[in-house]
Amino acid sequence: MNHFIRPPVFHPATVVFVDDNDSYLDALRRFFPDTSTNLFFSRPQTALAFIRQHARENSLEFASASACLSETGIERLVETSAERDLLARGARFAEVAAVVVDYDMPGMSGVEFLASIAHLRCAKVLLTGVADETVAVKAFNAGIVDLYLRKTDTDSANRLVHFLNDAKNRHCLEGGWLALGENGLTYCDPRTKKVIGEVVAAHGIVEYYWRPEQNAILMFDRAGNPSVFVAWAENDWISQGEIVADESGPVELLRQMAVREAMPLFWPHLAYRVGLNFRSLTPQKIPGWEDAFYCWTRIEAAEVGMDIVTYSQWRKESAH
Repeated sequence: MNHFIRPPVFHPATVVFVDDNDSYLDALRRFFPDTSTNLFFSRPQTALAFIRQHARENSLEFASASACLSETGIERLVETSAERDLLARGARFAEVAAVVVDYDMPGMSGVEFLASIAHLRCAKVLLTGVADETVAVKAFNAGIVDLYLRKTDTDSANRLVHFLNDAKNRHCLEGGWLALGENGLTYCDPRTKKVIGEVVAAHGIVEYYWRPEQNAILMFDRAGNPSVFVAWAENDWISQGEIVADESGPVELLRQMAVREAMPLFWPHLAYRVGLNFRSLTPQKIPGWEDAFYCWTRIEAAEVGMDIVTYSQWRKESAH
């Protein structure tokens, strides 16, 4: 049975912190220093206005529009609505992935604040004092709060960091492309995800997106330099080899692919085409997975194939 999957995607997203205590906000700033995507509000109504403008609806305003696509023998089912493409949405970095609010605020409690945005798709965290524990538990059981933390707990800051990291990952994944069948499946395997994480750490990658048209991951570092990550399991090698053979591609390429000596990068295409210029890269083994390999390489900005706003560009524009 085929299942819908969401291959890996990540980009910086915004977290809103709300507390009428300026001293506590300053303490939070030390844990979350990136002021591009971590926003701090001492006035609840100002924070609410921003959240309502920049958070997704729970109904998923970017609804599915699925259609079968095929290219050179490889078929897949993906959402084709243009609005589904994160890269086409320059405001993606301002989207609110999580809200952290203090319970005890004048004029509006933290529970009332979070209840007023219950219809919005963002993680909701309530910060409490010892006396507010009962209220927090009731709000959690009612589904208004996803996490509550006591400010006085020694591990509250670390727990908040881990929770927000998970919340941002979920936020990005929910906004990514939806796929069906084998297209994108190799990237969903935990072994591939681990390798992606290593590449991200090694090369300073801050955003990456699985691209259904290429079955590859397009990456950008903090300076906006693009790169491409491709992973193939055995079925991918077989399918790609068959396409090269059907297209009467280079015999030497077929030999190199058969013995995993070379891994061609057909970007910005999905597979080999007659007359196509491509790069042959050295395949790297995906640890713990027999006959699964990956390659990563930088590309020129002109090779991205679309006009997009990277995180680097967005930060510069936001600073003005």
